[in-house]
Amino acid sequence: MIKDIFSRLTSITSGLHKDKRPDNEFQLLLSEIKKHQKASNAIFEVKFKKPLNNKKEYYRNLIYNELEKTISSFREEFPNNATLHENSYTYTFLINKYDKYLQDIAKYIIQKKITTNLNEDINYIINFLKVSLIRLYAELQEQYGHFSDNHLYTISEISEKYFNDISFDNSLIEKLQESQKVVIQKTTKPKRKLKTSFGFKDKDSTKLLSVLKNLQFRVDLLQNRTTVEELHKLLTANDFTQINIQIHLQCETTQFSYIASKLKPYFNGLTPTSIEFSDSFKTKTGTTLKANNLYKNKVHNPKEKEEIDNIINQLQ
Repeated sequence: MIKDIFSRLTSITSGLHKDKRPDNEFQLLLSEIKKHQKASNAIFEVKFKKPLNNKKEYYRNLIYNELEKTISSFREEFPNNATLHENSYTYTFLINKYDKYLQDIAKYIIQKKITTNLNEDINYIINFLKVSLIRLYAELQEQYGHFSDNHLYTISEISEKYFNDISFDNSLIEKLQESQKVVIQKTTKPKRKLKTSFGFKDKDSTKLLSVLKNLQFRVDLLQNRTTVEELHKLLTANDFTQINIQIHLQCETTQFSYIASKLKPYFNGLTPTSIEFSDSFKTKTGTTLKANNLYKNKVHNPKEKEEIDNIINQLQ
């Protein structure tokens, strides 16, 4: 099921071209939509022709609401206590996601022969979607582009890059006046000193050792060359840089990523970044485990999920 309006409108199976409802049906739908408040962290706003029928207004409101909610969510995506590595990863993940949205819109415009004749419903809605996604891409760059070493594009360049449009009307996306927005404080890439302990919260780590032993028995957590006691020692060490231990994983990376996320509440600093920083974890193939590996292999339903959940719940 396609959840967000950005994807749904350009979907082959459920795109805008499939919506043949008459205009009067949209009048009732409009009455049920509550317009979302403009994102307080917004840098830009879209200036677009006023919709002159119910269908255009309905879809414009849906797109507007999703856009403002997405921009508002940036603050949660980039929390103040995140590391540089975490913020860089989040930025890359989001910019790739918006890249896909823009590519899908560009394909849809070609396939459905969308024009700039805004009198036609489908043209109006898809052009508003196009402008809105260019703004979203620009918002992310403007607010958090300093977490990336990649090239940052102007609005004109975004339009040309994705739509081969060299005459894009920049007045469609205006920068807000300082009095209309909350200023986003941009700093140089922060250098944050990483902790050298995973910070197990309980003074008594006996339960943790028991949990690790059960995980080893049930899901084949470690290879034979690594002991459960060594993993326990590493996880509870005051300074893991002073311990020469290598943890060779036998389980799948998706399983270990899930196990680490389930164990995280019992530690002050067990994160993908700290796991990479420890330089102590090896995958089944012998490569050093990186934060990106854990993020990319994060799934909600890994193999033997229920078994893992039941074992880790013993820490409660």
